[in-house]
Amino acid sequence: MSELLQDRWAVTAQLALTAWVFELVVGIGLGVLAGLRRGGAADTAVLAGTTFVIAVPVFVVGYTAQILLGLNLGLFPTAGTEEGWPVSYLLPGMVLGSFGLAYVARLTRTSLVENLRADYVRTATAKGLARRRVVGLHALRNSLIPVVTYLGVDFGNLMAGAVVTEGIFNLPGIGQQVFQSIQLQEGPVVVGVVTLLVMIFILANLAVDLLYGVLDPRIRRARA
Repeated sequence: MSELLQDRWAVTAQLALTAWVFELVVGIGLGVLAGLRRGGAADTAVLAGTTFVIAVPVFVVGYTAQILLGLNLGLFPTAGTEEGWPVSYLLPGMVLGSFGLAYVARLTRTSLVENLRADYVRTATAKGLARRRVVGLHALRNSLIPVVTYLGVDFGNLMAGAVVTEGIFNLPGIGQQVFQSIQLQEGPVVVGVVTLLVMIFILANLAVDLLYGVLDPRIRRARA
């Protein structure tokens, strides 16, 4: 079974990594933009856009992106892995990560708005610290704690949830193999894949716990 999953595992891992980086960079960026401009046009646009993405099924987003961005505009490959990583994985990665991106953006925005109202931010501002330093060093750093929790767990979700995306873009990954194994009633293959995914969840949660101390010194002191 290891030989069967070796190549497919690499495809799904590259797809999940592309989607995860897309969530991380774009999601946090949109969340910070909305949080700093709470109640403005940018905030309204981010909230409306993320609500729309959450409401639309992933296969609708996938086929629409494939037709518009792939076939009509020719910006991305529409199927297969012939051009390698990251080119072949950009469009399916954005589709796979679109749902998580919406949650990351909203979670970052909500957490940042709450922290900007905190006493320690007002104290830092009263001391005369620059706005960029107050937001980046104090408010944003604490705001990222729930976001890191979500991103850590979501990497496992991306690995397990690639069945539809791999089917749309014809990617020979784990998701496609699981779908075929279920159809052929190959129980050992399904059990083996699920076991590997559970291990990924455990390692992701461990990494999140370790990052807590980096983001919040209070947690690091409590552990000591």
